[in-house]
Amino acid sequence: MLRNRIRQVPVTIRETHYVHEYLILPDVAAVLAETPEGVVLVEQYRPTLGRRILELPAGRLRRGEDPVAGARRELQEETGFVAGPMRFLARFYPSVGVARNKCHLYYTKNPRLGEMHWDATEDIVVTKVPLDQIPAMLLDGRAADSKTHLGLVYFLVSQGWVWQHGRWLAPAADAPRRQRPSD
Repeated sequence: MLRNRIRQVPVTIRETHYVHEYLILPDVAAVLAETPEGVVLVEQYRPTLGRRILELPAGRLRRGEDPVAGARRELQEETGFVAGPMRFLARFYPSVGVARNKCHLYYTKNPRLGEMHWDATEDIVVTKVPLDQIPAMLLDGRAADSKTHLGLVYFLVSQGWVWQHGRWLAPAADAPRRQRPSD
């Protein structure tokens, strides 16, 4: 599977020479989909961890595929939801020590239900996590991968939550609202 996907580059740092290896991987698109019941997450088995985890719907982009189109495709394939307008949240390198692929993160609100189209290797449980349960997920490690963790942090901040003294604080009822990803 990884044949021809490992690159080696010579590196010199402070007169120390070595060869750094990294993986050539496709970019990924991920979607934070908000519904009235909560954020749509998928639970699936991840062989590298040896367990099932909750994560944002996401997947590899096809060669030449626009990241927004890939995000829409992955949301529908994995969850059955069809995205409405998409808003760009972030583009980041999820693991720069071992790969140089990018993750393109998008937001959509109130996607409509359509049909799922799982890949042959997917066994997914779709769930909706209410806003008030997201802080605990971030703290106890249930939001285990970088795209999900970052997406949920963006979402909480957009809802007025604040990280303070090692915990998430809900917005006061009379606090002014911050701009939401959908605004």
